[in-house]
Amino acid sequence: MKKTTGLLLTGVMMGSVLAGCGSNAEPAKTTEGGAGDTKQVTLKVFTWLSEETMHWNKILPEFYKEYPNIKVDVNVLSTKDDAHEAMKKLDLAAASGQEMDVVMINDSTGYVQRAKAGMLAPLDDYLKADGVNYDSEYKATTQMEGKYYALPGRLLTWFVMLNKQKLDEAGLAVPKEWTWDEFMEYSKKLTRGEGPSKQYGTYFHNWEQYITLALINSPQSNKLVTSDGKPNINNDRVRKSLEIANQVQNVDKSARSYADVISQKLAYRNEYFSGKAAMIPTGSWMITEAAGTDTVPAKFESVFAPYPKYKKEDPNGATLANIDYMGVFSGSRHPKEAYQFTRWYSTKGILAAENMLSSWTKADLNKMIDGMVKTGKNPEMVNKASLEHVLGTSAPVKIEAPPTYMSDASKRYTSEVEKYLLNKQDLNTTITNAEKSIQDVINLNN
Repeated sequence: MKKTTGLLLTGVMMGSVLAGCGSNAEPAKTTEGGAGDTKQVTLKVFTWLSEETMHWNKILPEFYKEYPNIKVDVNVLSTKDDAHEAMKKLDLAAASGQEMDVVMINDSTGYVQRAKAGMLAPLDDYLKADGVNYDSEYKATTQMEGKYYALPGRLLTWFVMLNKQKLDEAGLAVPKEWTWDEFMEYSKKLTRGEGPSKQYGTYFHNWEQYITLALINSPQSNKLVTSDGKPNINNDRVRKSLEIANQVQNVDKSARSYADVISQKLAYRNEYFSGKAAMIPTGSWMITEAAGTDTVPAKFESVFAPYPKYKKEDPNGATLANIDYMGVFSGSRHPKEAYQFTRWYSTKGILAAENMLSSWTKADLNKMIDGMVKTGKNPEMVNKASLEHVLGTSAPVKIEAPPTYMSDASKRYTSEVEKYLLNKQDLNTTITNAEKSIQDVINLNN
């Protein structure tokens, strides 16, 4: 989940890489009849996700059954799935002229930056030739300025994961729908004891998601900068987000303080799986971990609740959505085959891994859940009924392509919010300063 802070490439560097690249082959219908092709090619795929996370050894054999003429050379760019490290190496590989065919990018900001820098080839002609109606095919969009430069990889949606034993001890039911106010009440009721042995109701990490909780599942304008390039700070949803964080961390003390999180470099997995925190707002990558891993066996049953609503009358199921972006490198020597792999991966490939959710609308939800749970060491510790309810009713909000300077805007916002959570300035000052600081970033980039 670490975010890349920006491109290492300059326009000149990228220009020098792409100047010698020929135009892509004329698109032809590609997703059917792949096995009939005889030309043997090897694709260089650059990704930030390891074998442990992605299960490439499950994915590739299934691909070869349909496309025996295409071999795939997977290049993992990071250690321990560190996206920040991987994106640096990806940019350096492009700048140095390394052969690449398919690239995976970890977040929307990085995707926009690299698409605008010319790293990715548009896929619209290929999709049209295949008769793909994007909006009916995928839950999450990758459209940027009217074109598609990538297809969605893993779908990461958010929910609340709860320790069933702690819920039962407090006499609390598994929520089927709830608001952030109700979440905070649960957090208070789940808090027990004092000192080193204290059990906290919840845990908030120091990611931006935990200081934009009521904003990021808004149907529109769910980022810190609006689609027309204005600060999206001085509004009720951002104010509520900060009030939530302050309430649980500083007022109710039903979560570790922000000061503890950053000074002790706390790990969110440890806080939940050790039983220090009874529940945690988190993402779907944690499903397999709730079923137990080699390093962290599951010692208690986890249940799942929907992402809380901003207000009671909001529609049910609205949740933050993130995706990986997989696209064809604009300098690929095998653009047709690179598209074939990208398209197959975004549909059948993710399902073959059996450990993640897919954006493909034709994917079987129950099979995905079964696959994710069975990969764990303790699958019986995942309450499948509550998980099926949450994922079956979830409605990922539309992913909007952010401006290229979003990382800078996020850092400015976080810097001001830290002062608020560390009791160095009040809420109104925080809102005012954050809005001004983000406006400065916008002015600089414009």
